[in-house]
Amino acid sequence: MNKKILLSLLFTFGLCFTSCSDYLEVNPATGFTQAEVFGSESEIHSAVAGIYTLMLSDDVYSNRLAFVFNPNTDVEMSGISTNAVNVNGSDIACFQPKPYWTTLNSTWNAMYKIINLSNDVIEGIENSDIYKADPKDKASNITQMYGEAKTLRAMVYLDMIRIWGDVVFRTKSSVGGEDFTVGVTDRNKILEFLIDDLKSVEPLMQYPNQLDFGTERASKSFNQGLIGLLALTRGGWALRPDTSNPSSVGKMVRGDNYEMYYDIAIKYLGKVIDEKHHDLKLSYSDFWKQQNNWVTPVDDDVMFSLALLKGTSGEYGYSIGVPITGQVIQPGSSAPVTNPYGGASGSLSLCGTYLYSFDKKDLRRDVTCAPYSYDVNLNQVIRLDLAKLATGKWSKLYEEKALGAASTKSTGVNFAWMRFSDVLLMYAEAVNERVGPREDARECLRRVRRRAFDKASWPDKVDNYVASKTSPELFFNAIMEERAWEFGGESKRKFDLARWNKYGEVIYNQYNKLINWGKVANGAYVAGIGDVPGSVYWKNIPDPKNAGRTILDIQGIDQILTAKPAGYTEQVFASAWYSLNSDTQTYEPRNDIKWSFRGFINFNNATSVTPNDPLRYLCPYPSKVITDHRGNIQNYYGFNY
Repeated sequence: MNKKILLSLLFTFGLCFTSCSDYLEVNPATGFTQAEVFGSESEIHSAVAGIYTLMLSDDVYSNRLAFVFNPNTDVEMSGISTNAVNVNGSDIACFQPKPYWTTLNSTWNAMYKIINLSNDVIEGIENSDIYKADPKDKASNITQMYGEAKTLRAMVYLDMIRIWGDVVFRTKSSVGGEDFTVGVTDRNKILEFLIDDLKSVEPLMQYPNQLDFGTERASKSFNQGLIGLLALTRGGWALRPDTSNPSSVGKMVRGDNYEMYYDIAIKYLGKVIDEKHHDLKLSYSDFWKQQNNWVTPVDDDVMFSLALLKGTSGEYGYSIGVPITGQVIQPGSSAPVTNPYGGASGSLSLCGTYLYSFDKKDLRRDVTCAPYSYDVNLNQVIRLDLAKLATGKWSKLYEEKALGAASTKSTGVNFAWMRFSDVLLMYAEAVNERVGPREDARECLRRVRRRAFDKASWPDKVDNYVASKTSPELFFNAIMEERAWEFGGESKRKFDLARWNKYGEVIYNQYNKLINWGKVANGAYVAGIGDVPGSVYWKNIPDPKNAGRTILDIQGIDQILTAKPAGYTEQVFASAWYSLNSDTQTYEPRNDIKWSFRGFINFNNATSVTPNDPLRYLCPYPSKVITDHRGNIQNYYGFNY
């Protein structure tokens, strides 16, 4: 093993441990010698902590994987108003990323740094005397950390596969003189290895309530849940290249023997459920309030949470959350007007139509969807349009101890990478795929929906709703919708749609839905489309919880209104999505409808696209990676054409 690389990484990233919070608040020993790196439990602990530290950079889970690779879907949406390529890389959302974009290269490199350090740590533990002497007949701190490193490595590889498809696969520590100009490995082979690898360490890992820092460490429960997700990914669909025609988008393919992988998912997701170390005890609202206050119970919804560091990392509550104007300098004054919470950009937006997909009694709607922002004095301001609906799960105003007027990002709010509700819905999905909507699958769906509705609504919204899903197709569609409502803004929808082979169909329907809503709002008849919210109406009312502030009373969400109520102000919504183009004198959709999905369907090609066409959701390999691998890696899917 290349101990110099490991020692360097441990020293470099260990420097921040004494000032960091959460799981990373450890004090690694200094003055390592090669023989001592894995000589004690505390040194292994420091080595594993180094893996977590690498995961918290902006190039990985603090920023890019939190929201940059997230849109566009029927839930999260980034509005693109031009057909021109954006050289800074923001057009990743419209399915036209470019190999030369620096974001792709920096994220690729950062993820391999995590994998390389994980390989070093895994091999170092395997070769250590303390690990060799461990009896391994039950879980210990040593076997837990060994499994922890393997679980983190598998998580990062899964995310790489979901972004790039086939990737370079390494499971051994780097040594001098190696040939690093290798090609990529088929993603199914990688997934199969990772599933078996995690199964081998699962019995010797510990539950969150046995670990210091609980779900901020990769536990036995998370290992089981990750095996389930890996198996569903292996058993699901994926975009595959036409190797004889690199200019082709490729086609969606399901791997051989997929049934076996759904069975694996059922087994390991079932373990999480049966072993009862997680539940949905907190209300949906209280859960997110606790997340925003840096509180993560070990026995509730969170399965694994990346421990982002206050003042150092984290976009939740800033880029991902409700926008807040941080400071304003009034004319003639040099002193800015501020508030104690600081600013928030709210860059990650939800699609405006997503708000209307919820049952109006669903308690998740008003937690997830925030059709407003806050001004510098913390009064609500209307913010609702095609791609401007804020993600309300995260807000600095939830903070019981405000971060301060100067705060921006680096909120330290954790990235909950997997939740128990995710496990429940994945289990229900897997069972339905194999045997249909069996009772245990139905109960999983009911458990998620019970938290989503007041108890008085359970007979109708939970019991009757689930009972009505009598066929595998109806039950699958219910799972598909439930995951949209449960995980809005959480970086899951894109990958769900891909493995279900529903991405092209959903984006095709979404493009046409936006146009049709605009048409109907302007008086046209479109078959299958009823009343739509052409406008909503709002007025400011006193905030009952905060004297001197105002909140919005918004009409037109629970029911569609066709006239402005007295005393309210109109906010044009779907009526603005389809109108007369003054240049062409024809009625057309708005530019951000024309071009937001342009790599798949757009104003110029819409008549030739079908919902069965493959959608290019993968990213190209970075140009530098192709150069560095000297011809052993090449782009397909039309990325160079």
